[in-house]
Amino acid sequence: MRSLGLLACFILTAFAACSGSSSDDSSSATQSGSDGGSSSSSDGGSSSKTDGGSTATKDGGSTSGGNGSSKPNCKYVAHQTGLNEHQQVGGLAFHTYAPASYDPNVGHRVVVIMHGQDSDGTPELTSLWQSIADSEELVLVAPKGSQPATDPMTYPNGANWSVDDLNHVQDLVSEIDDCYDVDVKRHILWGFSEGCFYGYLLGIGAATQFSGLAMGGANTSFARENGYPPSAETWPIPVSHVQGTTDPNGTAQPEQDKLDFQAAGSVFTLYEPSQGHTITQAQVMQQYEDLKDSSSP
Repeated sequence: MRSLGLLACFILTAFAACSGSSSDDSSSATQSGSDGGSSSSSDGGSSSKTDGGSTATKDGGSTSGGNGSSKPNCKYVAHQTGLNEHQQVGGLAFHTYAPASYDPNVGHRVVVIMHGQDSDGTPELTSLWQSIADSEELVLVAPKGSQPATDPMTYPNGANWSVDDLNHVQDLVSEIDDCYDVDVKRHILWGFSEGCFYGYLLGIGAATQFSGLAMGGANTSFARENGYPPSAETWPIPVSHVQGTTDPNGTAQPEQDKLDFQAAGSVFTLYEPSQGHTITQAQVMQQYEDLKDSSSP
């Protein structure tokens, strides 16, 4: 979906009502109120560790479903476990996480995390996805948008997305495949709030790169305005969406999204819990369960 880089970027007025992910309970929930990220800034070097995670560099054979454990094309650190920060050359800062149980000879699923407004992806990674990665042996990657935070003094590590960033996210997926033994047909794209608006644009426009879309707190309006309605998907990618009944972004558009994705052949699972602009770890786990067995073409 390389044409995304040619589209004009604009900010929806709805973004003002859907300030991105912040953690009000580090183990269970992400909600509006913008958390600039609890980790140190990831704008620095290419592979400095942030939590002392160990690094495995085994070069044994690969098993069925993986893409090999020898990683001569890795641009970062092959088979690196723990939480680590990196910088794409000419691209985005990002964090990776792989659990200590990561096996360089097994094809692991990958989750790409699209953060909310004024975040850098680490709050979503650590509070919502890390324990799931530990139990399910997932590889996580959380890119950071290139645009500055709305208030850099309040959110010194925070950032926001531009349309051009999505080409870099696409490249990053391939780069992660070059560094970890993964199942190349099982990449789940997750996004909440601003990350959901941009996630739908990326997930519909580059559907064949992903095996499922786990979205919440927003809708496809931004994707539609950029020319990518659900009918534009190139295969019937499954979707799991969480939208609180009192979320200021409303439930009407996600309900229409469900109908339109279903018309395009997708399985669309919509959850409408009694809550606002928030998502819990249990709900994220359910999204993973909904999508974990899907494979991209």
